[in-house]
Amino acid sequence: MVASMCGRYVSPEKEAIVERWPKVRCGCDGGWKPGFNVAPTTQVPILVQGGDGGMELRAARWGLVPPWWTKDKPPAMTFNARAEDAAQKPTWRDSLRTMRCLLPARGWYEWNPKEPAPDAAGRESGQPYFFFCPAEPVFAFAGIWSARERPGAAPLLSCALLSTRAAPAISSIHPRMPVVLPPENQIRWLDPSATPGEVQALLAAACTEFAAHPVSTRVNNVRNDAPGLMSPVPPPPSPADTLCACKGAPCAYVISTLL
Repeated sequence: MVASMCGRYVSPEKEAIVERWPKVRCGCDGGWKPGFNVAPTTQVPILVQGGDGGMELRAARWGLVPPWWTKDKPPAMTFNARAEDAAQKPTWRDSLRTMRCLLPARGWYEWNPKEPAPDAAGRESGQPYFFFCPAEPVFAFAGIWSARERPGAAPLLSCALLSTRAAPAISSIHPRMPVVLPPENQIRWLDPSATPGEVQALLAAACTEFAAHPVSTRVNNVRNDAPGLMSPVPPPPSPADTLCACKGAPCAYVISTLL
């Protein structure tokens, strides 16, 4: 089971990204592939502002490595940055100031530890849920990125997504959720000239309306990677019945509460 917030998500294919952001330029030649069970340290697509102000598609390691990092082994647990205090943390603050990015996504997974759900081996974990946006098949997490110089090699591009306190309905499954930016705020988020006050305002204006349904515990194993991982399964009999009135049928409930 994934204990930390947004440790798995669904990354769209290149064609879907270009369809969603038609003016994007592809600044990478491969380096990543779409996935239905993307885990930290994987190469993922990110959208950044190019030198001419246009949007570029690049590949980056999911798990930020700051430019000042000197150890051979990358830092651990740097795939999520708390939006509330990222501006004060050495690992995040420089990237948050001028190197912000978007992480295209179709949805993400969270595990509810209050709902036991045995996996294929009989091990009990929390019930996994898939969160998505019915109105936006492909949307964007707010992210930050870094380009760490390496002797004799191209810079190492890496990234992290921003998380925030969960909306009340989501909090029954997990206390955190990713920051999802509405389309009208995405270009300004990428602009390195945005002031700290503007950045905080953009984070505060993140989306809070999603749908969710329980999914198979096959998603627990990162080696499983198929579209069926997003498909709904019958929810646990309790306490899921307190979340919806489906009573054992595949369900989706809409979350539209404000933080």
